[in-house]
Amino acid sequence: MIKKILSVVTGQGKALIATATMAFTAAGLLGAYLMYLVIDMLNHVHTYQEAGELTGLWIALLAIVLLKTLMAVVADMAKHFAGFEVVLTVRESMIKKLKQFSLGFYSKERLGEISTIIHKDVDNLEGVVGHFFSVMLSDILIALILGAWLFSQSPLLGLAMVSLLPLAVLMLVWGFRKNLRLQEKTNDDLADMVSLFVEYTKGIPLMKAFSENPAFEAKLRGSIEKFGVSARRQAKTVADYVGRFSLFFELSYAMMIITGALLLYRGSLEMGTFLLFIIFSMEFYKPFRKIEKYWLDYLQVKDSYRRVAGILEAPTVPAVATPRKSEAFDITYEKVNFSYETDEFALKNVDFRLPQGTLTALVGPSGSGKTTVTNLLLRFWDSQRGSIKVGGVDIREMDYDELLAKVSIVMQNVVLFADSIYENIRLGNRNATKEQVIEAAQKAQIHDFISSLPQGYETKVGENGVGLSGGQKQRISIARAFLKNAPIVVLDEITSHVDPVNETKIQQAISALAKDRTVLVIAHHLRTIQTADQLLVFDKGELVEQGTHTQLLEKKGIYARLWEAQEMAKGWKIA
Repeated sequence: MIKKILSVVTGQGKALIATATMAFTAAGLLGAYLMYLVIDMLNHVHTYQEAGELTGLWIALLAIVLLKTLMAVVADMAKHFAGFEVVLTVRESMIKKLKQFSLGFYSKERLGEISTIIHKDVDNLEGVVGHFFSVMLSDILIALILGAWLFSQSPLLGLAMVSLLPLAVLMLVWGFRKNLRLQEKTNDDLADMVSLFVEYTKGIPLMKAFSENPAFEAKLRGSIEKFGVSARRQAKTVADYVGRFSLFFELSYAMMIITGALLLYRGSLEMGTFLLFIIFSMEFYKPFRKIEKYWLDYLQVKDSYRRVAGILEAPTVPAVATPRKSEAFDITYEKVNFSYETDEFALKNVDFRLPQGTLTALVGPSGSGKTTVTNLLLRFWDSQRGSIKVGGVDIREMDYDELLAKVSIVMQNVVLFADSIYENIRLGNRNATKEQVIEAAQKAQIHDFISSLPQGYETKVGENGVGLSGGQKQRISIARAFLKNAPIVVLDEITSHVDPVNETKIQQAISALAKDRTVLVIAHHLRTIQTADQLLVFDKGELVEQGTHTQLLEKKGIYARLWEAQEMAKGWKIA
């Protein structure tokens, strides 16, 4: 995993990490040497005969302090620059990768989760790569150098210094492994509890209405208690292995003190050497003291990298070596088969043709395959068998951006950005003039409303169109489609949640948009598509009926039953 994490670091970033490591090591060793000179001066202060000798020593000490400070500054700058390099590289790579995914990726991945990865997880990489590697490596290098030097001063005291360290580290590693298993259980229990809390909060109005049924509250209470048991068990394990590690770690230092005292008592060790061990062993022990912190940092960056890699290594729409272009805009589905990996639903042998310049409506019960048909045209996913062709060209042989440029999409859930209405419409064509934007708004039956606003087209809207009604957002979306002027239009039923006034205006706008274009519309309100050139009726992933409104009513099949049900629902009243 360390190798994979470092793979996101550029050559310049690795050079900066190396520079920070060397500078931190130099600063640490200079600090140790400074302490050595002070100890040596105190031991031999009585031997200095003249003030000049002390002056020279003070100048040397000052020079070491200045050099140590310089090395610390260099190290700190290098580690931060290395971190910034990682952030820049990873975010640039992710932005490029996000543009290469099919639109289906964004229907599966939550946008909030992607945002969290780009910000929080990439920042975690910056912190650990920039700080963790350089500081940890420098601590280890300093420990190795000082350890070797201390061993050269007294091998026996050196052995006493490290005598119980292997056992202390063993206790820590054993604790890490046990804690990982418990942490997984605690995280699962936490996720269950949070999920129930969210469900509980959303359902408070309902539970107030049915307050005599405490079943859900009991379920939530049980989840809280279950998480509490898991959390306490994990905390107990952490306290246990940290305590054992600390015990053997401190005993190792005590063993060195006792051994040194015995050697000093027997005259086998000089006081100066004993003092060196007492003082410099603290620097030698530093990486061992920080093992748990290193491990927690590693787990954090490992988890963040796993999520970052989930984007960087995710499959994209395959690039076509020699893309083909379509000169016509009829659409053909030839024995198309598709199934979702996590769903039993399957589209089976779908075969139909949409002549250029016609309007085709997809109808059928919920879950029958209507949305899947349009998603395959947009290459949210690719069919497992069969082909979809535009103007006789398989869409998998077309450049993906070129395919999307030929399609305008007006969906039921409109996405608007926190910007002016003008800029939201201009998303359809960034090169459009203001006159063209206004013309598109007029065709979409939204110009009069925009003009009535105090700031007109420069009126700011909130994220996702806060402040606008559903019908107004729909007509802005239709204006985008007019501005894009694509020869193919895909419509999800966009009048299902609007008032009658907006519905009429949207129908007029759609009629104008559909003129001379190949239109594929998902229809729930059957009255809105009576005049369609053809209706395709789906049921359980199969195309079961095909024809005009009149023809399908005469067949008295699924479409006729759906039509009858909707007509009856219109006349239904509360007695």
